[in-house]
Amino acid sequence: METIGEIARIIRTAREAKGLSQRALAKIAGVPQSHISKIENAGVDLRVSSLTQIARALDLELALVPRKAVPAVKSILRSAQPDLPSLTSLALSDDLAKLEKTADKIAEKLGSVKEAAQLQSRVHDLTRFSMPESFLSNIRELQKELDRVNRQPDLKRLIESLNSVQALRNAIAHSPAEEVRRVSRSAYSLEDDNG
Repeated sequence: METIGEIARIIRTAREAKGLSQRALAKIAGVPQSHISKIENAGVDLRVSSLTQIARALDLELALVPRKAVPAVKSILRSAQPDLPSLTSLALSDDLAKLEKTADKIAEKLGSVKEAAQLQSRVHDLTRFSMPESFLSNIRELQKELDRVNRQPDLKRLIESLNSVQALRNAIAHSPAEEVRRVSRSAYSLEDDNG
């Protein structure tokens, strides 16, 4: 049987795979957004009715399966959805978002310092890579460095952090191709057309 934490992870992963915000899912499922948030954070005991509505909105099916059949069902699910991100991958995405937010705060605090703008730009570049899970600890160490700079802005620490970001970016860029792929971005947007 799935634990509440596992159900929460599945719901969040399915929502993100569909590109839905919590608010959009709430609208589709007819469940308050605050309830979706609590469910995804495993902070609420799920009612079957809410779970059913959310599952339908995410093209998932609730099923009672005989205990003896659970291993077979899990095996089928793994083979049917090999592209679902792992918990490490989800943690990496969250940590990269935190890193980018911290770099933005530093750039805002030190607005006129060019190194702060460079740091912000290079951290943003990191988020454009599909990061191998093996870099999770590097991202977390970098986060600690940026937290120190954010708490006590100091040019020397800022430059050290800037160098750390560049070194990490180089390590990722030089990883084997099967480990890293660049997130593709279009060169232009139709919305930018001026006439």
